[in-house]
Amino acid sequence: MRGEPVWLNCSYDLEHDILYSIKWHKNNVEFYRYLPEDYPPEQKYELPGIFLDLAWCKEGYIFMNKTDVNSEGIYRCEVSSEAPSFRTVKAESDMRIYVNPSSAPAIVGVKNQYIIGETVNVTCISAPSRPQAFLKWWINDQEATNEDLKRPSTKVSQDGLFTSELILSFKARWHHFRNGRMKLVCEAIISQAHTLRSEEILVSNHSSSPQRTIYSDYGSPNDGPRISGGQSKYNVGDIVDINCTSAKSQLPAELHWYINDREAKPEYLMPVESIVYNDGMESTRLRLRFTVKNRHFQRDEMRLRCTATLSEIKTMSSEALEAEISEQQMSDLHVDFNTGAVSSKSLQRYEVYNPVWVVLVLSIVSRFVL
Repeated sequence: MRGEPVWLNCSYDLEHDILYSIKWHKNNVEFYRYLPEDYPPEQKYELPGIFLDLAWCKEGYIFMNKTDVNSEGIYRCEVSSEAPSFRTVKAESDMRIYVNPSSAPAIVGVKNQYIIGETVNVTCISAPSRPQAFLKWWINDQEATNEDLKRPSTKVSQDGLFTSELILSFKARWHHFRNGRMKLVCEAIISQAHTLRSEEILVSNHSSSPQRTIYSDYGSPNDGPRISGGQSKYNVGDIVDINCTSAKSQLPAELHWYINDREAKPEYLMPVESIVYNDGMESTRLRLRFTVKNRHFQRDEMRLRCTATLSEIKTMSSEALEAEISEQQMSDLHVDFNTGAVSSKSLQRYEVYNPVWVVLVLSIVSRFVL
């Protein structure tokens, strides 16, 4: 959430190499570096949205004491080793900044009374938020149809917040009123994909058992997805066939597979039926299956990682506003129980009833009866 502090963690294993540098980038622009041989070893560079507190930073672990909408972006960590290997490894992750609306959506343009045939033209306006809110209109607890809706362009403020609008326009008809009243409600929906959890396994073509490293970008590591199946060793030509299963959640998780930090090709992926529990929660599953090639190994190692992204849906509804049929129209309304016809003096320009036509039909029917 905007304003909250954040830790960025860059974990690495140099094995027998000597560390040369650790660098952090946001959207491909460097903002922090750590060189153990320099003095001071840590340096930071000014960048919008970056609020580093070097007193809390240590090597690959960096701390931002606050965030704003400019903090959003793709963060990359690069770790390089000294001679003779001169290896550089890197990993990146996406940071999103969320701002919840400060209030429920507002409705403007509603009149206290409408007559049948009159145009109802009202606008729903969301409070500023990030990401933008998706708006819905409800008429007497029924969602409005698309042909009655118009979506103006979303407005963006200087501080990066979005304001959405949705116009509802329709002709008032009798079925819109229940006991002479029509209820209008606007609903704002915001989806926040705020959880990203991952597990990575490192396998080689000479190791007897795979190494597993758990990364958690949000929440507890125990809440992250789990990788099952597979072998302790793979050679070129072998088939990797493993599954990723997300933790239990109310909404389905979105799973992704990565091979050496590159997202797996679609042809490697095989959806598996989700696990649905008695309490209504579920675990999403995604299968990874491919034939090992030489290119899948980097320095005799292959890294397989699964990530799960969970979205939280926030909904805010406006206060229900009610409009009435005009008092004049209600007093003019009467029903002719002999013919079943409904008429209203105030409706003559909208709904026309022709008594001559009615009499003619009744006369024809009478002749056949006689």
